[in-house]
Amino acid sequence: MCRSYSLKRTQPWLPFCAIAAYILLVPTGQADEAMEIIAVNGTRYQDDSVLALSHTGQSLTVISRDMIVSAGAVDINEILNQFVPGLFANGRNGRHTDTDYSLQGSRPVDILWLLDGNRLNNRLYGSTYTDSINPMMIERIEVIKGAQGLIYGSDAIAGVVNIITRDSHGEQGGEVNLSADTLTSYDLGAYVSGGSDTLSYSLSGSSSQSDGYAFWEDDEYSPVAAADKDRGYRMMNIGGKLNWQPAAEHKITLFGQYNNGVLERPLAYSAIVSENERKQTLAWLGWQYQATDKLSLETRLHYQNWDSYYSEITLEQDGSMTIPYRDAYWGFTDKGAKVSGRYQADSGDSWLGGIEWQSYYGADEVMELQAPTDDTKAAFLQYKPYFSALPGTVLALGLRYNRLANNEDKWVASLGIEQELGQNWQLKAAVGNGFRQPTSSELWAKVGTLGNPELESEESINTNLTLVYQGDFTFSVEAYWRETDNLVDKREIATNVWQYANLDGKVRGQGVDIQYIMNPAQGWQLELSGSYNRARERGKDQQIERIPQYMGFARLSWDATDSLNLYLQGRYVGEFTDYGLKAGDYLLTGIGADWWLTASQNQQLTLRIDNLFDEDNTSAIFKHGHKAEYPIPTLGAPRTAQLIYRYLF
Repeated sequence: MCRSYSLKRTQPWLPFCAIAAYILLVPTGQADEAMEIIAVNGTRYQDDSVLALSHTGQSLTVISRDMIVSAGAVDINEILNQFVPGLFANGRNGRHTDTDYSLQGSRPVDILWLLDGNRLNNRLYGSTYTDSINPMMIERIEVIKGAQGLIYGSDAIAGVVNIITRDSHGEQGGEVNLSADTLTSYDLGAYVSGGSDTLSYSLSGSSSQSDGYAFWEDDEYSPVAAADKDRGYRMMNIGGKLNWQPAAEHKITLFGQYNNGVLERPLAYSAIVSENERKQTLAWLGWQYQATDKLSLETRLHYQNWDSYYSEITLEQDGSMTIPYRDAYWGFTDKGAKVSGRYQADSGDSWLGGIEWQSYYGADEVMELQAPTDDTKAAFLQYKPYFSALPGTVLALGLRYNRLANNEDKWVASLGIEQELGQNWQLKAAVGNGFRQPTSSELWAKVGTLGNPELESEESINTNLTLVYQGDFTFSVEAYWRETDNLVDKREIATNVWQYANLDGKVRGQGVDIQYIMNPAQGWQLELSGSYNRARERGKDQQIERIPQYMGFARLSWDATDSLNLYLQGRYVGEFTDYGLKAGDYLLTGIGADWWLTASQNQQLTLRIDNLFDEDNTSAIFKHGHKAEYPIPTLGAPRTAQLIYRYLF
């Protein structure tokens, strides 16, 4: 028999008892008034990592803890869509599902995701699952646009998204969040921290459950599956971070997180049960050593393990039932190490260098895929000269050597410059190349689109140019150009038989991101942003699938009183294609209010309504990866009201 499918009846709060019990034992008080509020667009923040500020010439967007809270979101994708111009984050089937990402016209596999600077992308499919990160554990999110292969290697073609977890700095406190919405979704989250200057800790946990909503029109469901059209999920997350500073020059950090969930998949075609049970373990260990006042060293070890079990039951209209998959395994294990150092010379010049090792393994019983272990080794060096005659100029150039598992050598180079133009203007420019190794599925899959062991790595070159003004208002405009060789795509080798291959032609992407932020009056803030992205194969007029050509966002917020904030926002996603069908071309409006319930501001109530006008929108196109069935347009979420209670102590 398959595993128990009692998703709708599962109690989501049981795994949370350990942290909840701890919270009840912590002495309560007023809100932590020392919480750091980090504004986007240039505010400096403390970051003692050796690799900090290694992105010279490229635009950096920082989503602070305060901004994450103001977004009122329990989903990282919602946070990114609000605050990062040029980034498209589209959950294909709602929350806790596969997500299409595009950064400045890129494909999802061209973006490298990091957790505290450690890789999250898996080599099985090149994807990442950000829904496994508890937003309550996030201190900030850094989005760097442009080629980042110098520091991070494969996949960092369009940029990186680095999720930074919270440090307690020895301060005792925490918070509890409760939320519910009209999709019958419930979320409980908590965060606690404490310790001393020498030894500090942070703990977080969350539990989520939803009955979901129907993704398709009624006539797209099989009659046998019509009894349960909604896609639900149950998720649990628990994690912690420990910082130990035995001496002023030493700092040791240990992070660990465990994630478990049962997620329904849309009941496509004749399926009456389609579920994934998944378990994820994330861990990293870091040691920072300030050898001298000029030399700092850092060592990182990281580990990620993902185990998922897929089950599917089909019932045909003639009454015949089959179980094509029963706890079919798919998963991967990633691990690696990085040693890096930064040296600051008396002349003002600085050097950044390091060595890195990565190991990957993955398997998928559904796709009949078992990949061999893939080891990659690399070394990199970045040089920043200091020009005393040009104090407003920052220049950086670097080189990286990569030795891939197939004995393929890849060189990466980058050049970046930043120039102050008076008191308020800054010009940034960067050019660099990058590469992407084929995923295990592209190399070894035996079901669906066939793998090709002869694939070569993709190669790309990126150019970014950014102009920033910061004064009474903030304005930025960024143009980019990208060209990719050896693009991996599907090629028909026989009638209805497809295989991955390196395309002969090049793919070019170009576009612009614009952002404008101002305070039109006391207590008011207006934010406007828009993006244009053109991504096409040379000689073709059709946009690459799943990449909208136009996107826009607007938000108007008002601090009505010291305890009440109101906002109105709208997000436009332009038309795009997927499996040859059209999606996108929708405008979603949302409103919200944040209200501090107490004078000490330790209790807050948030009400938000998404898709205010209940607009029908096609957010994606669904098609089974392992079945040759027709694609189905997928509907975005209907109007949804969410109520969030937040308690700080």
